[in-house]
Amino acid sequence: MTHSDEVPHDVRASLEQLLAAAAAADGDDETARAALDTAETVATNKLPAGERRDRIRWGCAAAVDALPNADLAAAYAAATANAVADGDP
Repeated sequence: MTHSDEVPHDVRASLEQLLAAAAAADGDDETARAALDTAETVATNKLPAGERRDRIRWGCAAAVDALPNADLAAAYAAATANAVADGDP
């Protein structure tokens, strides 16, 4: 049985990859912004409405807003990746 807020494996993998790329961009704002924008789009289109989707979308937007502070943006991206992996919505 699948829980309604469960993140499908392929969506989880995509989000984790995008957020890791954003966190590792190390000052390359264009790469970080592209990865974060794509992660937000994936969350919007592929996750069911709910707290987890909202947290992921908010985390992506916060990371974009934190640019060009690469360290802060990376911290937001890493925290957002935790929301993807978190078992509780």
